[in-house]
Amino acid sequence: MATASLETLTCHAMDIRAEQFEREFARHPLARCYLLAGTEPLQVLEAADAVRKRARSEGFDEREVLHGEPGFDWSELSRAGATQSLFSTRRILELHLADKGPGKPGSAAIVDYARKPPDDTLLLIVAPGLAASARKSAWYKAIAKAGAVSYAWPLPAARMTAWIEQRASSRQLSIDGPAAELLATQNEGNLLAAAQEIDRLALLYPDSTVGSAEVAAAATDSARFDIFDLPTKAVNGDTVGALRSLARLKAEGVDAVPITWALVNDIRTLYQASLAARANRLDAFMNKIFLPLPRKRQISAAAQRVNPRDLAELLTRAAELDAINKGAASGRAWDELVTLTIALSGRHAVQRSTSTRQQNQKPT
Repeated sequence: MATASLETLTCHAMDIRAEQFEREFARHPLARCYLLAGTEPLQVLEAADAVRKRARSEGFDEREVLHGEPGFDWSELSRAGATQSLFSTRRILELHLADKGPGKPGSAAIVDYARKPPDDTLLLIVAPGLAASARKSAWYKAIAKAGAVSYAWPLPAARMTAWIEQRASSRQLSIDGPAAELLATQNEGNLLAAAQEIDRLALLYPDSTVGSAEVAAAATDSARFDIFDLPTKAVNGDTVGALRSLARLKAEGVDAVPITWALVNDIRTLYQASLAARANRLDAFMNKIFLPLPRKRQISAAAQRVNPRDLAELLTRAAELDAINKGAASGRAWDELVTLTIALSGRHAVQRSTSTRQQNQKPT
């Protein structure tokens, strides 16, 4: 079946405010080129996720990632754009830039690409905060002309409360006005922290309206942060602290599912970072993920001392735990969480006996 060219899908050049990106993006046909950058990593990350998700839904089944770091051969960009896909008629070409931008060779390559983007290829450029000179450069303007750009500036306090209310609504969290204002005050200038706090509140108060009292209580009760701090303690090798957090969560009646998710998310990131470290590409990997700087430093340090094979084993065990959580395998979820936490903290190797594997397998 013939696939329509992106020639008919390209929208008018756009410069979209970051907090309006998903709404504006949904109103227009897919463009050939997108540039998503800025100093607010949460908005950059989620905008990129929105582009990838929609592109996949419209048949862009293949994805190739390039890293425009120092030493990168910029002829790879034109080569990738000109090469016919072997597996898909449509694909995403994703280019990650450092905060200094692409430099002169990269700028020329991007301008050349944007003059006539290949049919059936979507170019997605993702970058952190760019200097003012980069935002005025020819390559930046070329992408804006060929498609759309969105630069995520720090959100001013005047718009923070509205953002929190919209975010809470998207997470099925009912929050009143004064509570949203208090949350904005507590997290002013840090959308990632605010988003994490909204997720915490959604877990803690799923069937009630959150007011100022609940927001204040969540901020002062350290035990309520354990679901997010537990993986951090484990990655730091703080086995005792991680197990204490896990015990408090169990005592508070928190379900095993979100705890499993939090642990698996960190294990997967650490696994990918450890593979990158062994390929001498750790810096490139850390540059392309959006995490607060202290967390990046923690993951980077841990990635250089752990064995990827051990982490792969942890992911296998986590998959078994997920099956237990869903009722697809027999076992005790909290016992498995203890084992997973200890293993992630590095105090003991994960040991999976034959009997345990057989017990967790569903009969065919």
